[in-house]
Amino acid sequence: MTGKAVVTGANGFIGKNLVAHLIGAGWKVLAVDKVPCEGLGTESLTLDVATPGVLTPRLDDRTVVFHLAASADIRTSVEDPRMDFTNNVGGLFETLESARGRGSRFVFASSASVFDAGNDLPWTETGLQRPMSPYAAGKLAGEVYCSAYHRCYGVDVRVARMFNVYGIGMVRFAIHDLIRKIQANPARIEILGDGNQVRDFLYVEDAARGLTAIATNGKPGEDYNLASGAPVRLLDLARAIATLMGHSSIMLAPTGRSFPGDTPKWYADISKIRGIGWEPQVPLDEGLRRTIAWLGAGAGTRPARAR
Repeated sequence: MTGKAVVTGANGFIGKNLVAHLIGAGWKVLAVDKVPCEGLGTESLTLDVATPGVLTPRLDDRTVVFHLAASADIRTSVEDPRMDFTNNVGGLFETLESARGRGSRFVFASSASVFDAGNDLPWTETGLQRPMSPYAAGKLAGEVYCSAYHRCYGVDVRVARMFNVYGIGMVRFAIHDLIRKIQANPARIEILGDGNQVRDFLYVEDAARGLTAIATNGKPGEDYNLASGAPVRLLDLARAIATLMGHSSIMLAPTGRSFPGDTPKWYADISKIRGIGWEPQVPLDEGLRRTIAWLGAGAGTRPARAR
């Protein structure tokens, strides 16, 4: 299936990759963001999706809305929960309302952070949901709104619950920060917390394919874990990155400190999304090589926070 797509948050890391994937697959794409979208090779709009009705004229019953627009930082949400609510819940509500009014399909990019940290691993779609941060609460609110709009109004909503997405174009989060730290000091690297945190890393091209698979092959009203399904300990990740960068003897120095809202361990059961024909294609070592090479070329120099 190809067709018409609107991608909100199109200027973000995942948004840019999704736009490129959709264009390559033959979709007609409208890129939407609060900041001007440049170099995406498609029509774009600069607007705030939290503005009531702003997207409605651009939608119809043949449109798939990929809603990625969000403030995607747990620590910022802890520092400024009102801002996080306005951007994340308000933006989701208004975009969903526009989709309802025009009969559009709606794919919501949610987060694994909605789950209770005490769930048995790997996390399945049916696990207990109990957020630990305002960011996660906003994502869960978005999921609940999607479910309610599907049950109450019959809107075709589908939820992609993403875990840790990384790759070319990223400007923050754990893999980006680890690479930058090793570039700055190949002898010693500080690691957030005790280093035993477990994460599930998915290369961004696989994430774009997964979002598209959910839009085309998923079922209305359903949610899907979008992840690699492979657990990785932060200490092991740091060592792997350092080795790929030629610094295998680097000293790993856990700080012992984390931040409010940080989840100690997560990785996904991806059997449900595999059931609609999607499979991760880029192994972690290959994805790391690509990301290291891209960052080594001087891209993505903005300071960022790992999570």
